[in-house]
Amino acid sequence: MKLRIPEIEILPDDPFRNDNLERKYAVEGLTNILGSTTDPLVISVNAPWGYGKTTFLKMLHAHLLNNGFKVVRFNAWESDYIDDPFVALLTDTEEQLKVLKSVGDKSLQNKLEKVKNYGKKIIKTAVPAAVRVATAGVLDLNEFTEESIADAAERFASEQINAYLEAKKSISSFREEIKSIAESIYGQQSMLPLVFIIDELDRCRPPHAVRVLEIVKHLFSIDRVAFVIALDAEQLAHSIRTLYGQGMNVDEYLKRFFDIEFHLPIPSADNHLSALFSRFGLDGFFDSRKEIGAADKQGVYALFRSLFKALDFSFRERERVFSLLSLAIRATGPREHLHPFLLGCLILLKVKNTKLYKDFVNGKADAAKIFEYFSSSSEGKEFVDSQFGAALEVDLVYAQTPLWDQDQLHNEFRGRAQDKTLADEERERAICMADIAMKNRFDHIHIDVKSIVAKIDLAAGEGE
Repeated sequence: MKLRIPEIEILPDDPFRNDNLERKYAVEGLTNILGSTTDPLVISVNAPWGYGKTTFLKMLHAHLLNNGFKVVRFNAWESDYIDDPFVALLTDTEEQLKVLKSVGDKSLQNKLEKVKNYGKKIIKTAVPAAVRVATAGVLDLNEFTEESIADAAERFASEQINAYLEAKKSISSFREEIKSIAESIYGQQSMLPLVFIIDELDRCRPPHAVRVLEIVKHLFSIDRVAFVIALDAEQLAHSIRTLYGQGMNVDEYLKRFFDIEFHLPIPSADNHLSALFSRFGLDGFFDSRKEIGAADKQGVYALFRSLFKALDFSFRERERVFSLLSLAIRATGPREHLHPFLLGCLILLKVKNTKLYKDFVNGKADAAKIFEYFSSSSEGKEFVDSQFGAALEVDLVYAQTPLWDQDQLHNEFRGRAQDKTLADEERERAICMADIAMKNRFDHIHIDVKSIVAKIDLAAGEGE
């Protein structure tokens, strides 16, 4: 059993061996698109934060290499601290392209040097202009006069024209050299593009994220050069509106940058759950405890399967749930009852709705309040109405009932099960809950919610 989820290993020669999220077909489809044209191409891979974009890009990278593509990878977030990501992109491009051919290949080395030189000119012509705009060409603000400002404005206009012409020539030469490199690294036998893979764009500061897109579209719009950019479109939209105003038409704006919008497919709940049980090593744990809780795994599986979807848990939030579960399990003695429904339920709340978690623990919210939250979608309502939901309700009610009042609570469950005035569905649920309560009483299973909460908070690194 593992404390922290291990990184998914992407094997260079077999990138899909550990593909538990059914991403193979999407990778293959994207690879076919990249190989189908020599025109400039920018593809967005869109998915919410925490839905496995980075793992997808790693699979794509390995699969592209196995199919003869040349690839440059760039982590946009790692360059977030510098003023211009163009510098970082040029540096990463140079370093990674050197690996594609021997260090002694003077032709490639010369082309890379030219690319760097043109890149420096592009940066050089852009930055001083911004400084001059801010100071009106006069660095000593105490010397501002109408005459000096007029003179500065005239010089600035002339300098701007010259700077624009110089930048235009540099950009044209830069593009020619990049295109020449894209052709030379393949030779005559292939027409595949040089592929740039950009990750972590949605983690960047708004100006940085938008600047990366502008660089890609305006400087790298080159034949036989393709970009695959992973992003969270909703988060990127926030960044754009932060820069250009809340009334900005983001959809139209982004269409300028992307030729193809690719939405990362969401895998089936069963496949992802099975993968998490396996990656955390929980299958063996539950199998070893069948004598204590034969249905423990089945109950946790049903709880997570329904509520992960109902409450819109991202992949990273799901992994966080399993991490807390794994740690809480380790804090549970070998002969101690796990109370899987209650434990799983409270962990879900801890990750997704901390306020409701604390309110329940402190007696400010009850089972009805939690079930109201769970029932906000059809999947959640289906779980609440199921036998597993009934079992969880029993645990939630007992968790807030003092030990000395639990005999009375058991009698109330039994009395409700015998109430013939209830509708059929209500009576069936009441009978189910009475049976569960009776079994817990017979097996001397008592719920100490403080003990369960202590394990969760310990796993989360929190305490009183």
